[in-house]
Amino acid sequence: MKQAKTVAYLSVFVLLAGDAIRNTFSWAGWGAICAVLAGFTIFWLVKHKPVSLIRQIPWPLAAMLALMLVSTIWSNYQLVTFGVFFIQIIQTLFALFLAAAFSWRELLQILSNVIRAILGLSLLLELYAAIVVRGPVAPVFKFYEGDKPPAPDFYWCRGNLFNGGRIQGIVGNSNILAYIAMIGVILFLVELSIRQSRRWVSLVSLAASSAALVDAWSMTVNFALAAVLLASIVSIAAEGQNKETRHRYYRTAWWSTGVSALVVLAFRAQIFELLGKSPDISGRTKIWKAVLHLIDQRPLQGWGWSSYWIPFVQPYKGLVVMHNVTYLQAHNAFLDVWLQLGVLGLGLFICLIGYTFVPLWRLAVRHTNPLYLWPILVFVGLIVQNLTESRMLIEIGWVLLVLFAVKSRDPEDSLEPRTGEVKRTRLLVGGLRRNQSRQQKDR
Repeated sequence: MKQAKTVAYLSVFVLLAGDAIRNTFSWAGWGAICAVLAGFTIFWLVKHKPVSLIRQIPWPLAAMLALMLVSTIWSNYQLVTFGVFFIQIIQTLFALFLAAAFSWRELLQILSNVIRAILGLSLLLELYAAIVVRGPVAPVFKFYEGDKPPAPDFYWCRGNLFNGGRIQGIVGNSNILAYIAMIGVILFLVELSIRQSRRWVSLVSLAASSAALVDAWSMTVNFALAAVLLASIVSIAAEGQNKETRHRYYRTAWWSTGVSALVVLAFRAQIFELLGKSPDISGRTKIWKAVLHLIDQRPLQGWGWSSYWIPFVQPYKGLVVMHNVTYLQAHNAFLDVWLQLGVLGLGLFICLIGYTFVPLWRLAVRHTNPLYLWPILVFVGLIVQNLTESRMLIEIGWVLLVLFAVKSRDPEDSLEPRTGEVKRTRLLVGGLRRNQSRQQKDR
């Protein structure tokens, strides 16, 4: 079991911090590491005899994977589609391995510890850039020619820790670092509520995640966090209530979300300016227009599966270039699926999200243990963040989607036993006990 957990830790790190591996060991080194981990993943998956788990795969996921392969027939880049499909399968198998080998509590531990490591290493890199180099740090293996990169985005870390600019950490991207920090905030709060780790470890980790969120400052992640906060309030409040009350809470939440979205849309210029962003969301409207133009040419079948865009094939070659940076995603997972797999693929993707959301929500609302809050809260954050990103389709985003889709269908007897009190009572009592303990120590 220790070997399986080691494979899980290393693989989750590579999936979360892929750019750190590529910047350090090159694309070839990253590929070799992935190949070795893929071999171990398949070995441990087979060893766990996942026959019953395979039956838990929801039909939209199976159909979407089949469509990825079938899209090779009409793909504009057939060899790319065929190769990328197998990468997608490996990522799917790793998600199945996680679902088969580990409980929800063990998965919380694995993800939390990996994020702790990423945040710690990110702080060290930022300190090195700010104090030792006193400027930007280039990747060990450069992805550009010459000594100077064509744009600041090509630096690994820009050394902004003490000058008020956005930090990138070891992942080399402010948005990705903020995304990881968002997941960390969720996981560390759940850790605190169930006492998974030592209290001081969870508190320091929560502080580090919060600091990374502020220093990386991603507007899309901030919106995702707002959705996570709303989901946590509604799910905790709905537990133990009758059907009519629960549905009243749900209607209120949906109405609030809809009104908020309309307000943001109507006053986007003022809101984005307040948040330090342009009204076009850092050029995303330009990307969406280019993507919609391509979708209009092949709305039914799409251009063929590629996950992220391959920069040397048409129609992606030079499709969107801003500030000397070539963009390789639609910055919207739904648009990217429609672009690549057509309207059928988009429908399957929406069904997959629905088929995943419902059992995760039921688990969070019906089980009395706060442990089961983290899957739905991470999933909500993932969905909202992918309205302006496409990371749900690759690496850790796809792995989490498949993991949640499959493991949310685990049988009831595989879960931890329920307690006699609802989560909000347990959380409130826990907080009161801690306050009483502090008061006694003060005396």
